Amino acid sequence: MNDSTSILFGMPEITVVKVERVAQDEQQSARVVHIERPEEWAACPQCGVISTSVRQRRTTRPRDLPYGEQALHVRWHKRQFACKEALCPRKAFTESVAEIPPRARVTGRLCRAAARRVASGASVAAACREYRLGWPLTHRHFTALADAVLAEPQPVQVLGIDETRRGRARWRKNPDGSWDKLERFETNFVDLSG
Repeated sequence: MNDSTSILFGMPEITVVKVERVAQDEQQSARVVHIERPEEWAACPQCGVISTSVRQRRTTRPRDLPYGEQALHVRWHKRQFACKEALCPRKAFTESVAEIPPRARVTGRLCRAAARRVASGASVAAACREYRLGWPLTHRHFTALADAVLAEPQPVQVLGIDETRRGRARWRKNPDGSWDKLERFETNFVDLSG
């Protein structure tokens, strides 16, 4: 595969080595995309020294967006490098790219797609079900998307406090036999200037 394939795949730091079509069952098939970094070296994340000494190879399976209605399975053939810097406390490190950071089980574009789904009006739980992601991960990426889009609000001109009772009042009996009235209020701060 050429470099344009990796750019279309959405990860310019990697190269698509091979694409296979596998049958999941009688009616559905899936694509398996094998990727790797084209460089034969990597920099140690702790000391920054370049290493070309490969200790071992591993294959990870980060989850990715589907290809249309078909599942897309990614097989990333990673290399673990030995850090040759004598003063570095890290003896080995595994290569990573921005789209799939170290120890990530999902690709960045899958997380961004779930965040865009929430931004389009779906609940976080609905996006989690659709993309088979956890709630904290989906919410974290939606928050990052919202922070990038939203601007800082204008300073408040006139600060007001709005208290609204939630539900009916309840009574609680104390150990001495007296009663306390329990009311739940929701307090909101508002800009009264409009």
